[in-house]
Amino acid sequence: MNKLFNLFIIFLTILIPSTAFARCAICYTQGLSGASIAVIVIVLSAIFLFIANKFLQKFLEKYN
Repeated sequence: MNKLFNLFIIFLTILIPSTAFARCAICYTQGLSGASIAVIVIVLSAIFLFIANKFLQKFLEKYN
């Protein structure tokens, strides 16, 4: 199993070009500054964590 995982990692390393991941987020977003991107990420993370917390509370209350 471990050899299969190592082979999979080597396969991905060869096939996925590393230059595609070297670009910054601002290069892909035209017209947005770095600060606005950071605010969007923070707000979306807060919303996601709020929803996940509510779901987890309901899940834990159901099985307690």
